[in-house]
Amino acid sequence: MGEELKAYLDRLLPYEEASWLAMQSILKPKRLARHEHFLVQGQVCRQLGFIAKGYVRLYYLVGDAEITKDFNFEDEFCGSYASFISESPALFNVIAMEPVHLYTIPRDKLMVLYENHCCWQKLGRISMEKMFVRKEQREASFLLDSPEERYQKLLKEAPHWVQRIPLKYLASYLGMAPETLSRIRKKR
Repeated sequence: MGEELKAYLDRLLPYEEASWLAMQSILKPKRLARHEHFLVQGQVCRQLGFIAKGYVRLYYLVGDAEITKDFNFEDEFCGSYASFISESPALFNVIAMEPVHLYTIPRDKLMVLYENHCCWQKLGRISMEKMFVRKEQREASFLLDSPEERYQKLLKEAPHWVQRIPLKYLASYLGMAPETLSRIRKKR
């Protein structure tokens, strides 16, 4: 079980077989139907998910409006890290955009792994660093780039997103109305 996670880890960092067996022992396979929530805003995130197949959308619910925060695809973790670490209510939702197969990792058991296996501490650090860099680049893009430039960067950095994500959610992620994104796409 967890072959997709093991393949991801093999590309990322060295670990001993005993460390993998300890990780494997806490993994729980989970399937989400399309539009099923992994996490609901206001709940405490008590588990992270490693996505083996499919993708999820992270969004804030503000009144009746949904504002897309991010997407997580195959070979990525999902959940609210702030909620997971601080054990406070999550500020956003995580919803399956297509059928999703993932492996869940409970907080309490992951903390034990961190204490007993330095490779999992390293995995946590690498994951947080990747997330921080991505977040900082996105913030800079919102402050420094035009909507057209944000879309061009997305095409360059994540072309598969454009193929899989509905226009209205891409537009929300890029901070523009769907009509604006439609116009930008037609110019190309």
